[in-house]
Parts: sequence; C-alpha cells; structure tokens
Amino acid sequence: MFPLAHAWLIQRMVPAPRTAHLLGCVWPDMLFGSPLSHTESHRSGALLVEAVNTVPSGPAHDEFRAFVIGALSHGAEPHGFDWYSDEQYGGRPASERGYAFQQAVPLAEEAARACGVAPEQGWWKAHNLVEMAFEQPLYLAMPNLGASLADACGDEALRTRIASVLAGIFGQPADAVAGAIQRFPSVVTFAPATPRPQAETYAHQTRLKHAGSNPNLAALEALIERAQMIITPTREEYLTTCAQAVGRMVSDTLPDAM
Repeated sequence: MFPLAHAWLIQRMVPAPRTAHLLGCVWPDMLFGSPLSHTESHRSGALLVEAVNTVPSGPAHDEFRAFVIGALSHGAEPHGFDWYSDEQYGGRPASERGYAFQQAVPLAEEAARACGVAPEQGWWKAHNLVEMAFEQPLYLAMPNLGASLADACGDEALRTRIASVLAGIFGQPADAVAGAIQRFPSVVTFAPATPRPQAETYAHQTRLKHAGSNPNLAALEALIERAQMIITPTREEYLTTCAQAVGRMVSDTLPDAM
C-alpha cells in the first residue's frame, strides 16, 4: 500500500498515535537510496520486536516501541497491511497473490506500456497503481493524514534516534539509514488531491528504478482513475478486513500495543 493508506491504518488502530507510530508505518517503504533491502524492511517484524526489549525502559523505549508498532502494521511478516495487498487475500490461490494484484490483472498490459517497462513487469506496476487508487479518497476524507506523515518524516531528532537503533539491528551505518528516511518525502506525495500528482510521483519512482524508462503521465493518470473505479465495489470491505486482521496481529505480537 502507499503512504496515506498506511497512515489511515495506524490511526484506525492506535488512539492518538505518536509521531513515532506514523514514521514507523511508512518506514518499510523508505528504500530509495537505502542500505536495506525490501525483505529486510518488510519481513523483519520478529527482529524488530526482539530489539524493543533491548532498549532500556523510559522515553526511548516507548518511542521505539511505537515505531515498531507502526512498522508491524505495514509489513509482510508478520502479516501486516502489505501481506494482504501483495501476498494473499480473500482465500484466493497463492498464485493470484494479494488484493492489489488480484484487482490489477486487467491493467497489467497497459501499465507496462504506460511505465515504459518490459511486459513481464506490468502486473507489478499495475498492482502499484491499484494501491495508489486508495490514496486520493483517503486524502479527501482525512487531509490531516498527509500533514501528519510530513511532520513525522521531517522530525530530524526522531529520525536520528530511530536510525541509530535500526543501524544496530541491521548492521548498517546510521547516517545511511537516516538518509533514506530523509529522502522519502521527495519520492512520494502526501497530498494527492487529484490523480495527477500521483502519476507524477510514480513516473519519478519508475525512472529511478528503471533506467531508460519513459513513463507516460497521461496514461498513468488514466490508469489510476480506472483503478479507482475497479476497487470501488470492494474498497471498504478490504480496508475493514485489513484493519481488523492487522490489529489482531499487532496485539498478539506486542501485547498492550493499542
């Protein structure tokens, strides 16, 4: 899922979330220029929970625990929001993957052309566009989501403290971990009032990931609008199902988390 959906989920799960909750809920996707892999950021929930117990009691412990709650809500292992979007949803066969992939099938071929990438990458690109289709409705309903995320990503002191702990967990330089956090707002949009800024953002991400690609902004914008229509009949059920399942997982993994 994309940033505003993750912020919506953590606000649904945690009454009055802290800034660290919000930073944690988008941290797994802070991979542009990061020393960490997608697997490390999305499937290290158990490692992060173990690390919580190594931080001495006090404000630093409470802050890092809040960050880990956010990260757990996002990831794939244990089963956070991205598990249901990317990996498996609704009892469908594993080959059909999660909700966003299931909904993306009719868009795959056009997504590859719009992004200027190989046809075999179309399903992945299309699933991203389906995830983006959640962002505008959430932003229009809750414009504070974007501002809250921007504040969390822009908190330099918080970024430094969290990066220091993460560096020890993953054996990476703290400056490099902090740099990826600082860079994140430049590769996403927190204010998708229309699909256009989302198309611009995704075109930028595509150029960063795929050298030589030449994304078509108008085509991407149209695909995001189509994805919004595709998910409309099942959108609210999906969000509610994920909120309930992820809430249970976080409560089981970190008792008294909410």
